[in-house]
Amino acid sequence: MVLAAPAFADGPSYNYIQGSYEDIEIDSAGGDVDGDGLGIAGSVEIADTWHAFASYTSADFDFSVDFDQLLIGGGYHSPLNENVDLVARLAYIQLDASAFGFSADDDGFGVSVGLRGKVAERVEAEGYIEYTDLDTSGDDTSFSGAAWYEFTDSFSLGLQLGFGDDISSWGIGGRFFFD
Repeated sequence: MVLAAPAFADGPSYNYIQGSYEDIEIDSAGGDVDGDGLGIAGSVEIADTWHAFASYTSADFDFSVDFDQLLIGGGYHSPLNENVDLVARLAYIQLDASAFGFSADDDGFGVSVGLRGKVAERVEAEGYIEYTDLDTSGDDTSFSGAAWYEFTDSFSLGLQLGFGDDISSWGIGGRFFFD
């Protein structure tokens, strides 16, 4: 008997733009700090197995703290089968935080490795292990995942989750595909 994965499509598309609402919680020695914000992200395939991506998130936290994060990077994706890709990414990260008239900036890099693909005819899932190293804030290893339901070939709604040593987040968003 031969087992085979069902064929849902030709694998995930790396040409999209998405918007999201995000809820973020930072664990600190002085207690938890909660925030929420909006994000925009996009990706474009630049060769058969390469893509470029960028994202920007702006969040407001307790105690009048504002936080902005910019990621710009590139990634490699290789099909493991016709539905699932192995994905590796490298990104430059820039952070800006401000509160009570003071501001602080930090930057560094992030590396992630994970899987992305169809788990049902209209459902795509992705999961990553991520390592971030920032100049001032230090380093962190985290896990993230998302599930997207495709209402049409060009529009999906999804739920995103992230868990790290000191930060956890969840979000909901919409993703628009283009070719």
